[in-house]
Amino acid sequence: MNPAAAATMKARNEGSGLFGFLTALVTLYYTSVMMENLEVALGAYVGPSMAIILVTIFALFYQQRRSVKEFEQGGNYTKIEQTVTELLPDGNRVEVPSSEGEGRFNIRSMAFVYLIYVFLIGTTEIVGVGLLGN
Repeated sequence: MNPAAAATMKARNEGSGLFGFLTALVTLYYTSVMMENLEVALGAYVGPSMAIILVTIFALFYQQRRSVKEFEQGGNYTKIEQTVTELLPDGNRVEVPSSEGEGRFNIRSMAFVYLIYVFLIGTTEIVGVGLLGN
């Protein structure tokens, strides 16, 4: 990869690590809330011990199916949103990131997404169905 394309790609992905980490934390939080609520609801029918076993089996089955789907996709797609195709001197075409426009992870969009995360988790806890509200 040429240095200009690498610098553009780095600028576009600035902040993506924090964004991915916070998204993973929110996903983990809501998965925990969902599993806890499912366990309570199921416990009314089959008892708390059996509910824990069933929820664990369900969670493992769901994660396994999700992993298989991700593996089958093969990952052969471009994750960069804006690219241009350039013709090399040898006649081959190569896709390089476009240097126009802002990167995906700019301050305004990141702050907006973080505020949405805080609002969602806050309302879940205020309503009393979150992990701390029980």
